Order: sequence, then C-alpha cells, then structure tokens
Amino acid sequence: MTRPPYTPFYHGPPRFEVGLRRIAPELWLSPDPEEHWLALKSERLDADPSLYYRAREDAAEAELETLERIESAMGNTRSDRVEPALIAAGRLVSDDLVVMENHGAGWVATSLLLTQPTFFSLGDSFDRELHQLHAPVPGGSPDLAGKITRVFDRMPAGEVFERFNWTVQLGEERWWPHGSAMRDQLSNLPLDQAINVLTLRVERQTLIRLEKTNAILFCIRVCLDPLREALAAPEDRDAFAKNWRAASDDALAYKRWGQFNAHVEAALAALQTA
Repeated sequence: MTRPPYTPFYHGPPRFEVGLRRIAPELWLSPDPEEHWLALKSERLDADPSLYYRAREDAAEAELETLERIESAMGNTRSDRVEPALIAAGRLVSDDLVVMENHGAGWVATSLLLTQPTFFSLGDSFDRELHQLHAPVPGGSPDLAGKITRVFDRMPAGEVFERFNWTVQLGEERWWPHGSAMRDQLSNLPLDQAINVLTLRVERQTLIRLEKTNAILFCIRVCLDPLREALAAPEDRDAFAKNWRAASDDALAYKRWGQFNAHVEAALAALQTA
C-alpha cells in the first residue's frame, strides 16, 4: 500500500483561501512524486504545444529566468529543442507553470504552460489579471484576489510558499479543460463502479519571486491516486470522509464538484466493507 504523497484532506474541507506557508527552498520542486508523468507530458508537448502554451511577447525574459531557476533547483538542464523557455522548463518538472507579472495594471498571467488543467483552460487564464482569474471562485473577487495581490506585492525573494487544493475526479487522465466531458461520464457511471474509477486529485501549488524580473512563478503539481489506494488506510479514509462531507455548498457548487457526492459515498462504503 502506498499513501498519496500529500494528504491535505487531513487539514479541512476543500475551500478557497490563500493558506500559504513557507517551506524550505530545497523542497520547492524535489522530490517530484509525479515524475512518471514527464514522458507523456513531453510527448503531448511535442505533438501540439499550442494546446498547452501561450505567452505575451514581453514575457520572454521572465520565462528565461523561470527556466534558469528550475534548472538550478533540479540540477538538470534543458533539452536541445528550439522552443520557448517555459516549455523547456516544463519538461524538467511535472508541474504546470504560470508566470505572473505586474507592469502597472495589476498582476497578470503573461505566460502559461497548462498540460493538466481541470475545468479551466488557457483561454480562461491567459493575459488575465488576478481579479479576473478569481472571479468564478466563491469569494474570489475582490476578497481572495485582493489578498493574493497583497501577498504577491510583499513576497520576498528567495522564499518559497506552498498551498494545496484537493478534490476527486474520474480516472487518471490529466487533461480535463472542460467540465462537461467529465460530468457526462459521471452521469453514466454506476454507483457500484465508483470505487474502481474515482481518483483523489491533489493540487500542490508553490510560489516564488523571480529576482531579476520581479515576476511571480506559480507552479501547479497535480498528484493523482486511485481512491481505492489513496484511502486504503482507515485513518486516511476517515479524514477524507469527514472533510469531504464538511465542504461548504459554495465549494461543492464551484465547478459542480457536488455532483460527485453520491459516487464518493458509494466508494467510501465499498472501502469500508472491503
């Protein structure tokens, strides 16, 4: 039995708040428990990078600094492909990468590499300011976006900050830019098959300030573990069940996660009797 690498379901229900904590800089990107995804990630980037990458022309300098920082942190170097620096950086870590810059009109997503989004897309995010990005989130704008803006404004160089999101999804596919596809599959999934299909999705987010460009690099590491394995230990199952059931109506309504309730309960019941 292998426990999931991160267990944020011990620390409360899915919710929307800043919740950042400092971590040791050497723990920023390593170890990478999802490095097994790198080969498929590179294959997809080779096939059609336009599906996953978008950037403003003036983001090139921050992209290059991103690549240099990730190379240094991983002790690894870019491939010899001719490609944007953010894509080269994305081949070194399992994380998706978002560069945020403030040129006087607020913090804007000027460069993105999104290979594993769940219910959002490049079109939802590219060249959007923080308040626009968080408008769909419960309490996202102005409250949450305002708090994040203040964090970005004050973030010291050389520090690494971490936070987590968690939920469930169907299977272990990482590319779900549109929620309707997953919801259609869920509506046709018999409850007694939930335990064989539901997957714990943990999103580890880390933020650092890039010293040369003053940009904020936002890294999104997605960890997927079948619910049957992730909650095999009774203490993990109990913590997950308690905090999933404690999620607010707003949290469950966001991206319609509440539609998973019946299948989650069926999976928990199956684990209880296994």
